[in-house]
Amino acid sequence: MAGRGRKPKDPSDRRKHAVTCRLTDAEQSHIDQLRGKISRGEWIRRAALDQLPSIVPQANRDLYVALARSAANLNQYQRAINEGRVDAPAVDMAKLRDQVKALRRQLLGVTDES
Repeated sequence: MAGRGRKPKDPSDRRKHAVTCRLTDAEQSHIDQLRGKISRGEWIRRAALDQLPSIVPQANRDLYVALARSAANLNQYQRAINEGRVDAPAVDMAKLRDQVKALRRQLLGVTDES
């Protein structure tokens, strides 16, 4: 019968050294805010080794979703044009171009008043 559980780590990959440090309440609170769902020890290890995952702001995620939606619409529209099911009216393409320009401006943090 095959063994169950994880495969044993290579001895050179096993973590055997413990490091302890003391933090103020404010420092610990700050780390807890930054670490998200990652354990404190894992987050501190990654921070020390410069291996923290990149944090994408929610605003950028929302803009990415909007950009992906526009790109999907463009692909569907282009396919319909290629198959001869629709003509390519300039009005729709201009609207799409304006949407892409607006998204780019938002990603750069540029407002219409700027």
